[in-house]
Amino acid sequence: MNRTIHALMTAGALSTAGCGAGHDFVSPVVAQELAPFQGPTDIPQTPTLDAPTAPVIQEAPATRPQSLTFYKTQSSSDWVTHTFKIQAKYRRVIAVTGGAPPATVTVGALDLNAGIGGEAKVELPVTLTVKTIREATRLARGGDLVAVLPGRYDGFTLGDKADAGDDAYIHFKALGAPGEVVVDTASPDDPNWMILLLAAHHVIIEGFNVAGSNQPGKAPEGPNAGILVNGNFVHSSKLAHHIAILGNFVHNQKKWGFHSVDSHSVLIEDNLFALSAMEHGAYVSDGSDNYVIRRNVFFGSAESGLQCNIDATSSLEKLKEHPALADAPPYKQTREWALGILAMATEKFGQNAFPDGRGFNFIIEDNVMNDNGRAGAAALNLAGVRESLIQNNLTYGNYASGIVEWDNANGFDRAFVEPGPRSPGEVTGAESLPLFGCFSNVIRNNTILASVRGRPALMVGSGSWGTRAHNNIFMNDANPAVELHPTGIWRFDGKRNVLNTIAYEGRAAGLRALAISLPDEPGSVIAVGRARVSAEVVQSSEEPWVIIERGWWKLNPKRPDFHPQKTSTLLAGRGDPKDMPPNDLDGKKRTAADIGCYAAAK
Repeated sequence: MNRTIHALMTAGALSTAGCGAGHDFVSPVVAQELAPFQGPTDIPQTPTLDAPTAPVIQEAPATRPQSLTFYKTQSSSDWVTHTFKIQAKYRRVIAVTGGAPPATVTVGALDLNAGIGGEAKVELPVTLTVKTIREATRLARGGDLVAVLPGRYDGFTLGDKADAGDDAYIHFKALGAPGEVVVDTASPDDPNWMILLLAAHHVIIEGFNVAGSNQPGKAPEGPNAGILVNGNFVHSSKLAHHIAILGNFVHNQKKWGFHSVDSHSVLIEDNLFALSAMEHGAYVSDGSDNYVIRRNVFFGSAESGLQCNIDATSSLEKLKEHPALADAPPYKQTREWALGILAMATEKFGQNAFPDGRGFNFIIEDNVMNDNGRAGAAALNLAGVRESLIQNNLTYGNYASGIVEWDNANGFDRAFVEPGPRSPGEVTGAESLPLFGCFSNVIRNNTILASVRGRPALMVGSGSWGTRAHNNIFMNDANPAVELHPTGIWRFDGKRNVLNTIAYEGRAAGLRALAISLPDEPGSVIAVGRARVSAEVVQSSEEPWVIIERGWWKLNPKRPDFHPQKTSTLLAGRGDPKDMPPNDLDGKKRTAADIGCYAAAK
């Protein structure tokens, strides 16, 4: 595992973290109207979000809407630097403790790219002390540090703070040894959530043990999620934004460890999301854009480890409820209705400034997904994510698919999906393809290992297209390793991968001419099983990645080591040197074009 995750296990106090540098990423130029095909019916649909009850003051849309633009890069650290303008010093320190008021607290200097344990320590005078985090949220202003001392606390809600902004983040930081600050009850403002960020912005949540009460064999109970980020757009006319979730242990929740809707510009790094009883470790949903999700572990949840389902159906149903769109035509699941309300909303709110069912500009890298999926879904399940980068991820020992791209079976695209294109000549561009789904994603240098019948290591599902998949290990000994659906063939570029089997679903085999390159063409290695891969890595096993004990977690000393052996003829130096991440899952610089999430062992 990379050095920052390892430091998270061993450091006495948690801190913000970063990743190695890279070069600028210019995504493919893609028409906004292009999209995906109907996804497989056995991947669950997005559940209905319980409406939060905490009050939000409704605001009218701005008379001159400002469109949102997102910084494009292949370097997550570069993205952090450009997206998060963090203050050099805190304005005040609010201490939270049930004990004696402290005179000072010692914390790491605020640097989101310093790395766990890599930041300088500073001693700060305490401005005031309160007994609950909820009271601290009431008093906190932009630029404050809310330093929470060891103890057990109720959940809390933070709303829109007008004085929070660039150079004025509100930072909630757990002090003490990892796991000593425990949030174990719901927010008093809404029993569905433990930490609720409601139309909030410029917030950092760091180092908390967000502990649900669910255990195997018990009926699911308690709040839906440990952390919810919700712009609550219908009532606020805003998206939640500029939020960092750092170094937390969020576990044993009823549905999700982390959940978000109506949001953009969110950093999720160095967390463990574990043991969600009903659904996903983390779930990024309706109308969310511009995320970096890096160096997390997703472990032991019932469905996906990480679910990024931007959900066109739910997004546009919600959007139609906004008072400013009261004159929109009645809701109808057609492409024409969807394009019409998107145009109306763009005119009133600005491009990307409302939940539109399309997720742009994600970087999902350096994550480990293990022991998820007993109830289905995928280790990394993507719906509606486009023009994004997925790299250096490791999935193994899961019970469902590895990486899935699809369109969540939205009704707006049904006419373009059923039956879908019959011949290459029917696919002529944007007007002939669906509107919603995954497109133009770069999926490179991932290691995806499975033995699950009918659950592919990579599925480019209906409604998804333009995928560039290079330098990956896609293994599923129970078949298939790669599954391509009809629209997934269009501009698919799959070079230098190692896999065992490929399946063409429906009419996909007859559409091969639409691809740039396919995994069963020269350039990839096919018909290679997991036994061959296991023989060419340092140590292959199904041992769990983490061990949970004494209120926190640590890396399992018996976990597998999937670094290619330096003598590997299958993986070492066999990738595309022109399309490589600069570093590997460990954060180490790549010096050769090795295949998979790790550079070859030295």
